[in-house]
Amino acid sequence: MADVKQQSSNLPERPEAQEQAPSQVDDAESQAGIESVGDESQALQSGNVDNEKDLPDLSILEGKKVNKGGNVVDDNGKLFGRIVDGDASKLVGKKIDSQGKIWNDSGKVVGTAEVIPIDERDESSSAPFEDFPDAVVSKDGTIISDNQVIGKLVEGDAKKLSGKKVDKDGDVIDNIGNVVGKAERWEEEDAPEPEAIDLSALAGKRVNKLGNVVDASGSIYGRLVEGDPKKLAGRMCDKNGDVRGEGGDIVGRAELVPESEREGVKQGPFADFNGATVTKDGKVEAGGTVIGRIIDGDAKKLFGKPVDDDGDILDSNGNLLGKAERWEEPEKEKSRHPASGFKVNREGNVVDENGDTIAKLTDGDLSRCAGKEIDDDGDVVDGKNQRIGSVTLLADIPVPEEVPEEPKESPEEAEERKQMEQDKKLAAQMATCIQQSLDKIQPILKMITEAIESAERQPKEDLDEQKLVDTVKPLLEQGGAILQEANGVIRGLDPDGRIQANAKHKTASREATPEEYRLAEVLKELTGSVSQTIEGAKKKVAGMPHAKKELNPLWGLLAEPLGQILAAVGLLLSGVLGLVGNLLAGLGLGGLLDNLLGGLGIKGILEGLGLGSLTKSLTGKK
Repeated sequence: MADVKQQSSNLPERPEAQEQAPSQVDDAESQAGIESVGDESQALQSGNVDNEKDLPDLSILEGKKVNKGGNVVDDNGKLFGRIVDGDASKLVGKKIDSQGKIWNDSGKVVGTAEVIPIDERDESSSAPFEDFPDAVVSKDGTIISDNQVIGKLVEGDAKKLSGKKVDKDGDVIDNIGNVVGKAERWEEEDAPEPEAIDLSALAGKRVNKLGNVVDASGSIYGRLVEGDPKKLAGRMCDKNGDVRGEGGDIVGRAELVPESEREGVKQGPFADFNGATVTKDGKVEAGGTVIGRIIDGDAKKLFGKPVDDDGDILDSNGNLLGKAERWEEPEKEKSRHPASGFKVNREGNVVDENGDTIAKLTDGDLSRCAGKEIDDDGDVVDGKNQRIGSVTLLADIPVPEEVPEEPKESPEEAEERKQMEQDKKLAAQMATCIQQSLDKIQPILKMITEAIESAERQPKEDLDEQKLVDTVKPLLEQGGAILQEANGVIRGLDPDGRIQANAKHKTASREATPEEYRLAEVLKELTGSVSQTIEGAKKKVAGMPHAKKELNPLWGLLAEPLGQILAAVGLLLSGVLGLVGNLLAGLGLGGLLDNLLGGLGIKGILEGLGLGSLTKSLTGKK
């Protein structure tokens, strides 16, 4: 073994270019010394080699390194040899010398390698698609496996080969095993790392409250991307875009903005105005102030349209209809009051240089304004230029018009007016009283009707007429009491009989007042409700002898106070009964009321009072 070492040390060194030989090795060169590599390697390890010519040529392994599989490969991963001695896991990455030895950092041999024959190298090399058994050709010529692109077609028509399988060697095989195309592995290149952005322009710039990084003139160079703008306002950026606190710590970070954005957000000419709209005369107003004018478009068609921040006038669909520009109306030259510069005299007049009176003091205390000067607005001002009064030109003082005297009211007209006011008040009071009575009596009238209708529906053999009488009688008494109370209230409106004494002299020819119309309406409701209840009940108890005998005398409990109410109203407001009659006739109740009044003798009472014509109109008779 010592001889082998000595011989190997005497071998000439290969040139540096040969040590860095490419992975493509000439077959003739690599074939030398390989045919009996197995026996010779063993001989070398056992120390049985006697001379230099018996040593295998391992120079092809020089510069190659060990991979995790225990193989010797070049930088491209091409296989050249294998480890025959040593722990492969500890030799990963270590290089081989020209004699197949592997050295550690201390100069000690920790392993040896041998050359693999060329034919075995090809078999050991991995096929490009061996890990993708389901690889197929797609329509665009890419090779797909599990929906991922793993290669591309380099030979053959992609459309014709679409769907064909690709074997582990990259051959595209048809159904009978013929090679019809060729594919090679392809992997998407890693995205290049982004180039570092030069942020040196931010150095020395400060953060403002809006988070912009600006120079001394306010030009924007960057914007804050990390940190609170309010807390970092006023702090400076360094050349890396970092914002540092007082202690030097990084408290924020900024980025550059494009040069096109360095002027900041550009606002349109109307950005500061809310509700800008077009007026009829082609101007643009906001809050009643003219802020612009139309420069493109028809003012009549654009009237009322909103104007956006840029001055564009759009329809509801966003189409451009017109254009506006900022514009303000020129200030009108203020006219000078003709009395400006003159003073108010003791009489309150303003006299010009010719001695003519041109104005008078119309506002202010003469004692304060006398001798004071008048300004351009026609105001009288004191020494501190405070307004204390004003004057008006004689030509502007209107001539007082003579107010015609209102014609005096005759005694008859005064009496008539007074009577009408009294009637209106009286009608309103009576309407309120009757409305209250109507609200009270309607539920009672309803109970009377329901009790009689319920009895009418019962078989005669089951009908208890006395029970019906006992039910209806207290209801009639209660209803009569309500009407008597109303009658008393109405009569109480004329306690001394003065209005009643004048009733015969009233005429029903004048137009009724709204108060009288309301009175007639509620009186119609009361009269109609009571009359219909009485007449309906009489008809239903006609076939009930006992009930008829007991109840017929009791209907007067309702009818008599109703007639008295009508008589009282007729005496106090004669025209109202005519309205009531018309309303009842419209409901077809005129004849019904006539029977009611006639049966009670009320008609005779009214005729005795001189109101016979009213009873005829009340009942619908002429």
